[in-house]
Amino acid sequence: MKRFLTVALLAVTALVVSPAAARAAGPFVYPTFKGDGAADQELWIYQSTNATSFSVLADTNYRGPTGVLRDPSIVRYNNRYYIAYTVQSWTTNSSYFNIATSTNLTSWTHVASVPSGIANTRFTWAPEFFVEGSMVRIIANVAQTTCSNCFRPYVYTAQNSALTSWSGPAQMWGLGTNHIDAFLVKVGSTYHAFVKDETSKYIEHWTTTAGLTAGWVQVAQLFAAGHEGPSVLRMDDGTWRIYIDRYTNGGIWTATSRDLYTWSGLSAVACSGCRHGTVARA
Repeated sequence: MKRFLTVALLAVTALVVSPAAARAAGPFVYPTFKGDGAADQELWIYQSTNATSFSVLADTNYRGPTGVLRDPSIVRYNNRYYIAYTVQSWTTNSSYFNIATSTNLTSWTHVASVPSGIANTRFTWAPEFFVEGSMVRIIANVAQTTCSNCFRPYVYTAQNSALTSWSGPAQMWGLGTNHIDAFLVKVGSTYHAFVKDETSKYIEHWTTTAGLTAGWVQVAQLFAAGHEGPSVLRMDDGTWRIYIDRYTNGGIWTATSRDLYTWSGLSAVACSGCRHGTVARA
């Protein structure tokens, strides 16, 4: 399962923000869950000063109304933190995702349950915030009961400042069949999506200049099978850093790039027990 970056910052202040703002110094936060066990499917918040070595800020014990919280994505908006997350385990059907809010990263309150809006929904996984100007969006990955390999990312748009009302879904046309964990970055007029091909299990890079919901084309297959949950952050020196969950043999791994197209090899991130989440600036 899995979790965006913008170049414009108007009324919204996001943890993942414009390239200029993103060059500011840390600290960094990483919301995550720990695993598939009942006790591990809750919200943990990690912190870091260098974005490669993380320590626990809080085990919040927050699991939401279903008692299950996975794949959290975080944003800061109107002086509050918000997370969007998966509400069931990967073996249990889910037809919606949830949103919660906090002022201190440790105490969380349920805000909304957002239905997939897709007929015959089987799974609704890894909702990821994407803020563009004053527009707050979430990309969620939905699979239907009518096919075995049919995950697709859909765009949901906030309809009020409380983030309790959402439009959608709008499909990201062209972005392949059976793709999940879409994480978006916008640079200039180009949208970049880093996604997992759920068939090959590779992380891929896709782009479009036609808007979020049209014209997506694959640029590259980046990392070998066995990775998921990509998130991307621009660093102080202007370079980019991608984080991915190596779910096959554990741990969060990272690579760097100067242009989003050519990446270094992967190296391990010190974040004990961490799974699919989003690294962002606090």
